[in-house]
Amino acid sequence: MMSKASEKSQEKLPRYRDHGGYLVAGGFPVEGFSSALKYEAQDDDLFIVTYPKCGTTWTQHIVYLILNDGVPLPPDQRLDVVFPHLEEVGKEFIETKGTILGGHRLIKTHLPFNLVPKNPNAKYIFVTRNPKDCVVSFYHHTVGFPRHYDFADGEFDTYFDLFLHGKVDHGDYFDFTRQLLDHKDDPNVLFQRYEAGRQNTRDYVLQIASFLDKSIYPARLLANDERILNLVLEHSSLHSMKKDPRRWCSDRTGFQPFIRRGSTGGWKELLSEEQAALLQTRLDENFTSAELHFLGDLYHS
Repeated sequence: MMSKASEKSQEKLPRYRDHGGYLVAGGFPVEGFSSALKYEAQDDDLFIVTYPKCGTTWTQHIVYLILNDGVPLPPDQRLDVVFPHLEEVGKEFIETKGTILGGHRLIKTHLPFNLVPKNPNAKYIFVTRNPKDCVVSFYHHTVGFPRHYDFADGEFDTYFDLFLHGKVDHGDYFDFTRQLLDHKDDPNVLFQRYEAGRQNTRDYVLQIASFLDKSIYPARLLANDERILNLVLEHSSLHSMKKDPRRWCSDRTGFQPFIRRGSTGGWKELLSEEQAALLQTRLDENFTSAELHFLGDLYHS
């Protein structure tokens, strides 16, 4: 009979690239990470800073819709070209091919805040999501991109242990969220909570609009019986974003779609009570009770 230690050593693990202890997806270009760290943030940069699977794509598309008067991304257009991922494409792509829309250069990053390029005049949108839903969504993401991770037949329990101990791409969820929370009141930061956005998307959109330029976008969205605001809400809905999925990612034929559920509290599909308790312990170790209540109901017992 195989020992537990032997069984553990035989577990299928995701494939990552290790940059001095910082892990990225195995399919990412070798130079992407090191190049990203050399990027110098510009005054007109708009960064969306999230831990993976915490509302990144949804918020990116909302920003795109606001800046594009409610017109959605075309079916043949990839979001990662319009709103590139810094540590995947590297600094040269951002500098030479980055999209400038409404006066903002659009940049997505999953770098922890201490590594994000800084500029006091740039804008930074943070989005957080509770770890219970995040780990389930991140697992499906990792399984669904075999070219990046080679984990198509990977087990959830294996992945959960890696996530719990910060051994997945882009590092430790709890440290990442701690850094965001420490900077939530910076003058050039908008701190958004995914769960709150799903509960009241109208307010979520208007908060982003005011942050982009309070003298322009709120009034534009609300004019003519809220015509543009309604377009933004329509095209950022899960129903709408599930259409034309190639806008959001490469082909996932045979796997769960990239826009899968986008739900809050759906973690019980995979997460055991014991695993949920382990995540709660890490939350309680890293955040005060007041901070957890600020983040939302799904962050505390």
